[in-house]
Amino acid sequence: MLYFKKQERFYHIYKRKNFFGGITVISSWGTFDSKRGGSKSVFCDNKLEVKQLLQNIKQTRLKREL
Repeated sequence: MLYFKKQERFYHIYKRKNFFGGITVISSWGTFDSKRGGSKSVFCDNKLEVKQLLQNIKQTRLKREL
């Protein structure tokens, strides 16, 4: 869905439907040269929440790239 890469780091965002009728947004990040990294899941009730969350994540990622 969204992918951000730097020289040695990555940040990927996926969305999946869940069993409760909502959408789960999964963010994963880490480095290419080590096993350091992590992930975070955020439950959203509807597409509007997903859109707002993705906008916030995108703005944050672009700020940190500068």
